[in-house]
Amino acid sequence: MSALMGVSPVLAEVDELLDSLVSSREAAGRAFAAEMFFFARVADLVQRREAERGARTDRAVVDASQLAMRELFAEIAAGLRLSEWQVARKVSQASTLVGLFYETLCDASGGEFSGEHAVLIAEAGVVIDDAVVRAQFEAVARDMAREMTPAQLKAALSGLVVRLDPEGTQQRVREAVARRKVSVREVEPGLARITADVPVAEGVGAVGRLREAAAVLFGQNQAEKTAHEATTTAAADSAGAEPADIATDADAKTGDAASGAEAGAQADDFDAGGGAGSDADAGDSAGPVFDDRSVAQIMADMFCDLLLTAPFAGHGATDDARDALSAIRPQVQVTIPAETLTGARVGGAMVDGIGPVGDDTARRLAGGAGMWSRVFTDPATGVPVCVDRYRPSKRQKRFLQARDQQCRFPGCRRRAVKCDIDHTVPHAAGGPTCLCNLEHFCKRHHTVKHDTAWDVEQRAGGVLIFTAPTKRTYATRPPGTVRFEPVALIDPDPHDQHMIATQYANDPAPF
Repeated sequence: MSALMGVSPVLAEVDELLDSLVSSREAAGRAFAAEMFFFARVADLVQRREAERGARTDRAVVDASQLAMRELFAEIAAGLRLSEWQVARKVSQASTLVGLFYETLCDASGGEFSGEHAVLIAEAGVVIDDAVVRAQFEAVARDMAREMTPAQLKAALSGLVVRLDPEGTQQRVREAVARRKVSVREVEPGLARITADVPVAEGVGAVGRLREAAAVLFGQNQAEKTAHEATTTAAADSAGAEPADIATDADAKTGDAASGAEAGAQADDFDAGGGAGSDADAGDSAGPVFDDRSVAQIMADMFCDLLLTAPFAGHGATDDARDALSAIRPQVQVTIPAETLTGARVGGAMVDGIGPVGDDTARRLAGGAGMWSRVFTDPATGVPVCVDRYRPSKRQKRFLQARDQQCRFPGCRRRAVKCDIDHTVPHAAGGPTCLCNLEHFCKRHHTVKHDTAWDVEQRAGGVLIFTAPTKRTYATRPPGTVRFEPVALIDPDPHDQHMIATQYANDPAPF
């Protein structure tokens, strides 16, 4: 405290707070290291579970290993409220840190740097096969981690690996390019993120071209607005100056009157088009309409335009093959409340498995749809109870897609259209092929459900009760279920005549 004599009370409190934060950081480092040691044990448990399964079944060891891993990862994920991907990633990080970067883990445990720093070091250095080079990398990386933020460290480690292992870096670049892909996910209501993993040069070039094209269009839009504003301003100034002019002869007076009338007409046109004195809400169709999008918005729109409409000219071995590729049209499955279509309500339109879309977009997609489905839902719970089609086919499948929307295993979000439809009670064991005995599982969890110690029971309303190998239980409800109050869920057995289905049985579709 004597060192802080004369320091303001605020700075003294900051100094004390910093000491507390440092202590907290050290505690977090110890907790991180402990968690890594726990997760490192999972790999050994998978091997032991594999041996148990191998002793009980005639399955191949490889098959048993996969099932043992899926079985245990699913149990840990459900207990920690994590996804299985997150569990797998933590197990991989723990194995790498404990096995290859033990000194780094010890530094994190001692508060030298954070667990995030340690993970970055392990993930960057694990690709180095030569143990001697990897040790050199770790020594330098630990020193850098003590002085850098995680963002700074990540960039520095990439360069360090390139310098220490240039041949390996080139091989990894070739392997990375082979893993190129495109994916989409929702980032917030109404907005999805398309992620394209592409070669670096092509990716930078593609974004650069979009940016330049968007900048050119933005400049053209701004020039049009500026030119229009200059014209209308000049017309307004001219109209205001004419009454002040005084002519001394009849011809001048006649010319002034004609000029004033013309200028007044121009000013009237300006006002009708949304100028200063106009009612902006009047929406006069004669007025100019300008493109007010930003460069970023234009880039996003151009990106979608190119993907949705441009032909695949550079792909396909023959003209017929290229024409066949270009003939493919995008397909989007959207659930739209009938009242939203008619404008009687706001909101409610959803892209299945992704998230909400704007009402205008939903109506536009509805106008171009070639086929419709009606989905009746229970008003208390929101669970679909009946699905209608004008051309009946695969009604149960469409009903289950509307109800489940995604894989029903705890923590899994794979869309239902990419999943298998599973019998809760296996068909071979007498389970009926009815809606009360069907649910969606992705291929991974379909295997886990049938070939491991996991068990599942389906209750009314599509509620699934999972029993894990440790006998813990986890419940999942259909994503569309709304629970404002603890009401009993209806039984969606297609053999029953549900109230809503009966009420609207002869009701024509509202679209």
